[in-house]
Amino acid sequence: MNAHIDGAQTAPRKHLKTRPCDQPLLDEMQSCFRFFLDNFSRKQQTFGLMPDVVPNRRKVCSVASNGFMLAAMAVGADFGWIERDAAKSICDGTLETLLGLQQDHGFLYHFYGIEEGKRYRNCEVSTIDSALLFCGALTAGSYFGSNTLKLARKLVRRADWDWFFDPTHKHFFMARYDSGMSVHWDFYAEQLMIYVLAAANNAQCANEAYNCFGRLWGKTADGEDFIHTWFGSLFAHQFSHAFVDFKGKTDPFGVDWFDNSVKAVRNDRLFCASQPKLYPEGVWGLSSCAVVGGYNGRIGSTPSGNNNSENVSDGTVAPYAALASVVFDDKHALDLAHLYKQCAALNGRYGLYDSFNAAEGWSAKCYIGIDKGITLLMGANYYKRTVWKYFNSLSEIRSAMRKLGFVSKPTE
Repeated sequence: MNAHIDGAQTAPRKHLKTRPCDQPLLDEMQSCFRFFLDNFSRKQQTFGLMPDVVPNRRKVCSVASNGFMLAAMAVGADFGWIERDAAKSICDGTLETLLGLQQDHGFLYHFYGIEEGKRYRNCEVSTIDSALLFCGALTAGSYFGSNTLKLARKLVRRADWDWFFDPTHKHFFMARYDSGMSVHWDFYAEQLMIYVLAAANNAQCANEAYNCFGRLWGKTADGEDFIHTWFGSLFAHQFSHAFVDFKGKTDPFGVDWFDNSVKAVRNDRLFCASQPKLYPEGVWGLSSCAVVGGYNGRIGSTPSGNNNSENVSDGTVAPYAALASVVFDDKHALDLAHLYKQCAALNGRYGLYDSFNAAEGWSAKCYIGIDKGITLLMGANYYKRTVWKYFNSLSEIRSAMRKLGFVSKPTE
């Protein structure tokens, strides 16, 4: 298998009608795809496991990054960056590896050692990281069909979502540590995909969990009502949307989640514009990312939780957050792609580094798998609806959306 894959890594690029303004984003997308193609494990016992971060100093695989990697293979084949058979072989081998990893009630641990495929230290069983893996697996399965879809469904259907549900609080838990279940999905964040997957698996709790999580309403910088997240990070308005096509749909409460993300993106852009000492003109994109000295999951704009005290806005910007917003605001996202691709300090082997802080004259020199992944998938949805088309065409996903009460908005 490995010889076949390594010997047929790339394919002639398929014809895609583009404009000059598209090229910087398309170049970045291809760099993101190369990130996944170059860095997954080729070892027999851990084939396909994807690093959390590159350079991968801890030798750790992130199952969320693996979800993006599986979807990336479908995108790469669809855009002509890899031969279809080679991409399918990668996905099949990866899914077989994933099915053999230690798991708990069908859910995977957040991290595994990429050398031996064992649980990394005492890390948690994670609902959101498992969900991202499941969504990527189903995307690849739908795209390649046959054995790939069979393996993907086997992986996804093992998950016992009712086991991860707290009937007292009527929320899903976020994680299970050795000491027990921990923290609830009690407010809107990146977890919408969880309810879709639970409903797709016929979990009895899916509707109750969806109906009961909190919606934090606030105002955008230009005065529009929208549902914000606890930290004000853009990724939370993007990750579920990379897979689930919410456009033109409302839930039982009348919420249009796609339109809500449009407002969140505009709010982020206006928030940055209001602080010129921290953010250069036209630059925006506040989201969880690498920062000076490590990683910060609280990078975001207001409004945020606890009376706007939960977000961190220190001048650190995540280019992926703006580029992955292209489906919500193509003009400003494409403008930034053009600006960023001209800046040598922000670009390396796999395109744009994870983050930078202009006020401090600093840029990260690393790539984070989930951040490269969201850029690639959202770009693919913008140009060809690749992920949306294949993920949402699955019968279990269509059924799940109906079960949760999503309906199409009436045409005007």
